[in-house]
Amino acid sequence: MNDTILNELLVAAREHAGGEGTEPLRRLSNAFLTRARADPTMLKAAAEALPTLPPAAAAWIAVLLGAAIETGTGVELTAPGIVRVFLSWLPKLPTPPPVKYEEGVELPEPTPEQAPWLEAFPDFCRSVVSHLARMPEQRTALARDEDLLARLERLEPYTHGATWVREMLMRSSGTLIILHAASGRGFKLHYRDVARCFHLFSLIQIAIGTRLPDGREPDPAVVAAVRGDSRENVSDVAWWHYGDPRSKAANLQASIWGEAMTRSIPVVNGAQVMLLWPPLLQSRSWSHAFFGPHLDALPADVSIEEELSPESVQSWLETLGVKSRSHRRWWWPW
Repeated sequence: MNDTILNELLVAAREHAGGEGTEPLRRLSNAFLTRARADPTMLKAAAEALPTLPPAAAAWIAVLLGAAIETGTGVELTAPGIVRVFLSWLPKLPTPPPVKYEEGVELPEPTPEQAPWLEAFPDFCRSVVSHLARMPEQRTALARDEDLLARLERLEPYTHGATWVREMLMRSSGTLIILHAASGRGFKLHYRDVARCFHLFSLIQIAIGTRLPDGREPDPAVVAAVRGDSRENVSDVAWWHYGDPRSKAANLQASIWGEAMTRSIPVVNGAQVMLLWPPLLQSRSWSHAFFGPHLDALPADVSIEEELSPESVQSWLETLGVKSRSHRRWWWPW
């Protein structure tokens, strides 16, 4: 019976031309999901059938599999097939010249052979994101493929699907030690699924608020944009200078650059570390463009794990060769 449902679904999917499915296709899709909850091997069989389907049909089945793993188990059954087919589609899509295309610049038109694959690509990419969001090791492995990232970047002017997948692959998570040298205070933070340091700065400021000198109450409009709850055109400004821990003093050339990836933050004694100094550039700001695109499957966030003890902060600062004003004696002239 389960094989019958799957076969009927695949037959109906082959007639799908994109957009909303027909009533029979939606009915068979719901029946498939119901049966697959009891027999997850159906999910694997459906994933293995993807290479035999035309683009719109494959995208429909991929989205269906993405919905199945979001509400249950089975990602290990479907992800290998989803990723293989995704990679196999890339050569079938347009390959623009290796130049940056700005808004308003005309791109080469997709060929008639490329157009069906390009049209179905965003839906297929939604499934790719849903699957790899639940498989961090596989996601990290793909993120090391520089050729893949470059291919997706060149596809971005054609399709949001490439943007979503590339953004997912660039996001990383980790533990971060932040040290405020002037006050001798520090925090151990955990950031999750953040790609660029500007986005991380905003999340840090939201988490810290007024707990450190020069901190503020976060702007609600910025909070909404940072968390993907708003598409309002906002900008954020640095409350502190975000310094490289390898520099013993505030130095513009030793900045944690906002455009850089979070995975590039320096590691000291096994942890990523960032020094907070009074602002060196009063107008250092960034736009909401660094906050997205928002991915429901991988929401970016920062949480405070603990405030470090004064002794722990002092130990970190001594390791870095940084003097904390809060620990200087009254007779020190500097």
